[in-house]
Amino acid sequence: MAFWKKFDRILTNVQTYVCAILFTVIIIIGAANVFCRYVLNDSLTWAEEAMRFICIWLVFIGSSLTIRIDGHVSIDVLQSFLKNTKVKFMLYIITRIVAASFLIVLLPASIELVQKMGNAYSSAVGVPYSIVYLSFPIGAVSMLLSFLSAVPEHAKKMKDGGEAK
Repeated sequence: MAFWKKFDRILTNVQTYVCAILFTVIIIIGAANVFCRYVLNDSLTWAEEAMRFICIWLVFIGSSLTIRIDGHVSIDVLQSFLKNTKVKFMLYIITRIVAASFLIVLLPASIELVQKMGNAYSSAVGVPYSIVYLSFPIGAVSMLLSFLSAVPEHAKKMKDGGEAK
């Protein structure tokens, strides 16, 4: 159990730093593109594509962090009407199992898609599309690990009568 907690803490830190770095790179590229476009009258042809690819990675890694704080958008109308904490608890567990199952079902297809990309390269940046599409399998595994870490913690809070968030 101590190994899992240490691994989880390291994984969370890595995800946080990667997201911070990716976001910083997007801001720098965007600012450089604005400068080049409006000051030098010549925009960077690769900037938008690079920012899009980086943003894709940022979304998948950031989604994993969002799972950890139970911050994803959800429809909680039913949960707000329920007074029974046991029913709320069961609803919470069921919805998280459905979300994790969705990731598990899509994982093999995403790996297959990465393999099918082969040697296809993007036009402006010159990055292999397989690297861009690799964001989903890595993000999915990362999200599944986050579910394994966060759901028991949030479920315990709910079971004890508190809120999940």
